[in-house]
Amino acid sequence: MGRGAAKSVRSSPFLGAACLQLATVATAVKLLLVPCYRSTDFEVHRNWLAITHSLPISKWYVEATSEWTLDYPPLFAWFEWLLSRLAALADPAMLVVANLEYASTATVLFQRGSVIVTDLLLLAAAYALARDVASSGPDEVQEEEPHQQQHAAGIRIGSGSGGALVSAWLVAGVECVLLWSLHAARTGRHLLSGLLFAIVLNMKHLFLYAAPAYFVYLLRHYVMECGGGSGNGGGAAKRPGGDEGGDGEPRAPSAVSLADAAGRKAAARSRGSGSGGRGPFSWSMAAGRLALLGGCVLAVFAASFGPFIAMGQLPQLLRRLFPFGRGLLHAYWAANAWAPYAAADKLLAATLPRLLGALLPRGSVMREMALLGLRARRAAANMADGRVGVSRFAVLPQVTPGATAAAVLLALLPCLAALWAGDDRPQYVRRTLARALSYCFLCGFVYGYHVHEKAVLVALLPLAVDAVTSRTAARRFLLLSAAGHYGLLPLLFRPEEYGVKILLTLSYAVVSHMALAALHGGKACGKQRPAPLLGGAGRLYIVGFAVLELYCSVVHVHVIPGLATRLPFVPLMATSVYCSLGVLSVWYDMAAEWLREAGAAASAAWKQKRS
Repeated sequence: MGRGAAKSVRSSPFLGAACLQLATVATAVKLLLVPCYRSTDFEVHRNWLAITHSLPISKWYVEATSEWTLDYPPLFAWFEWLLSRLAALADPAMLVVANLEYASTATVLFQRGSVIVTDLLLLAAAYALARDVASSGPDEVQEEEPHQQQHAAGIRIGSGSGGALVSAWLVAGVECVLLWSLHAARTGRHLLSGLLFAIVLNMKHLFLYAAPAYFVYLLRHYVMECGGGSGNGGGAAKRPGGDEGGDGEPRAPSAVSLADAAGRKAAARSRGSGSGGRGPFSWSMAAGRLALLGGCVLAVFAASFGPFIAMGQLPQLLRRLFPFGRGLLHAYWAANAWAPYAAADKLLAATLPRLLGALLPRGSVMREMALLGLRARRAAANMADGRVGVSRFAVLPQVTPGATAAAVLLALLPCLAALWAGDDRPQYVRRTLARALSYCFLCGFVYGYHVHEKAVLVALLPLAVDAVTSRTAARRFLLLSAAGHYGLLPLLFRPEEYGVKILLTLSYAVVSHMALAALHGGKACGKQRPAPLLGGAGRLYIVGFAVLELYCSVVHVHVIPGLATRLPFVPLMATSVYCSLGVLSVWYDMAAEWLREAGAAASAAWKQKRS
């Protein structure tokens, strides 16, 4: 047993205590809030319980009594059906489809209890993953304060996100399975990891954005690793100048080391043998692994979609899962790339006719705009009126579902290329997969079609895993967490909820920063004075949230007379756009890193071919 593993075992009581404290605090907060806030998710899942309990399976994806129709994959519907058996014991009236907005005391307690149970399941998965992640953290921190390093790991991974008040009801259950899948990948159980991700995908199709990364990871690091050695072992010996930074911090392999590994891999296979002393590559073994993996994944999809395919309902089911008729944006814009795009369109629609009117003769403004290909449609400019449907931009080009899909795939390419070029050591998967998943989810959030603002929480979960072992990832996590969580606050709009949402958001931000700063502070960098995780620009951006909140809650409503009546959309638009700046900066930083790694690997492969 290595030094890191031994320390993990010795310090495990600290991690267990941290997770127990976290579970106690989270449960206490949720119990205190039982009679308070209920999001639309409450009625959504009450209706889904009623549909799956009261109607035959052939009606599940057809029923439309409520506006909150069933639009999750079938495996989640089967889970709702199972849960409805328990709900019937609490209050059978909640399972009547026609009982819209039904919220008896028993119903509220049952759904709140379901949230608490799924949170505890998530924490159980987080505990297992935290033990594994903590053992591979910075060596200097392990040397001096192993319990603090693991405590930070437990806080970061176990808490998952600070959006507990607004996150979907049973999303924690799906995230629990995702964490177990990531844990299986990190411990070399690749087949189990793929099987668990297939289950995740059949419970919530938002995770589809990570499917390309999982495909490349499983094909490259499970199917194609068929030499004489096993690719599922434990740690590998470090190479000189390998994956450890100058500050002693373990990181994902650098672009240079990754490129060197790719070159050595190509050279070794050209000689008919695998890297690291493995035997000749076996196509028959690869075919067997591919068949086994494909069979497991297909079995999950068959169990989930099979009955609906047999009934000829697949087209209707897909229309529910991918509702392109709802438009690019929600009434409250998600903090992604389309928020500043929509804001620019709204600004152009309001100012362009006036600007051209001051420069051109009267009556020729619309004609000149038409010659320029511009169509300032006043009705189209209002994209924040709360209506569900396809909203059209007033001036800027329309964004189609195909364009967003192309943007997501294009953004994913560097990550997929780097994953494929990565070396075959188990440590590569341990140090890279969480970062890859976070980037994939972030690409889906930034460029996706009809993305919900809560989808940013999905990108935060694997990034929290990476933040424990990487200072760079910790900085990204703090920025994305601040932008993502603040962007959720407008969902809690009642005055009595204001103090709770601000207090919980600030508490989570402070605890996150303190834990990660203790983990990646001055000692980990070989400095006497602690080095701040966030640079000057990052700290200034965080301070900007206080200014934004002051404007939205005080200035816009109480200081400037009539402004709230004339421009009611400004606070929400300003929140979306400002939060999108932080989200886009993190995405750009991660995309640039993947581009460097993919470029270095491609350069090494090209040089290898020439030699």
